[in-house]
Amino acid sequence: MNNRVQLNDKKQFLKWFLQRYQMKRRESMWILNYLLNHDIVLNKAKFVERAEKTPRGIKMAAVGSENEAFKFYKDGHSFDNPEQAFHEVRLNWHTDLYIELLFSDAWMSAEYLAVLEDNPFSSWNDSISNDLSLEVNEAIDHFQLSEKRNDLVHQIDIALENDEKERFLNLTRELKEIEEKLSNELPY
Repeated sequence: MNNRVQLNDKKQFLKWFLQRYQMKRRESMWILNYLLNHDIVLNKAKFVERAEKTPRGIKMAAVGSENEAFKFYKDGHSFDNPEQAFHEVRLNWHTDLYIELLFSDAWMSAEYLAVLEDNPFSSWNDSISNDLSLEVNEAIDHFQLSEKRNDLVHQIDIALENDEKERFLNLTRELKEIEEKLSNELPY
């Protein structure tokens, strides 16, 4: 995550984002377009996670995301009125604004990761949820099982070449167990 993102990078990201995603609330598009066209305001905007932890933050969700469409945070209070947020953005252009964009596969997007900054009000490692940790662990387990499967297939080939019937039977039994485990897992 970046500590300081250049204005041009933010503009490129917003252009990319607005071309590819439709927001759940049209006012979110207005706010993003406003930022794109007002350098002085965009300069004060920071793309972060956990915008609710900031003194002045906005969460906006794209269509396809399971998140709430829009939420504005100011000094510990939350609001769902995007027009109020838009007014706040225009009125207090000189104050840092923390924006969290919620869209599918955000972590797979190099464009998003290039502008994502550390949230000074919420350390990134505080925000790792149990679900994410579980997902990462499951992915690691899946990878390890896949690697073990590939190794077993190789060992089975060698057992066949060397006419080692007992070893072949043991390895194929083990391979069958691993393939059953892999078929019971979610695809990655």
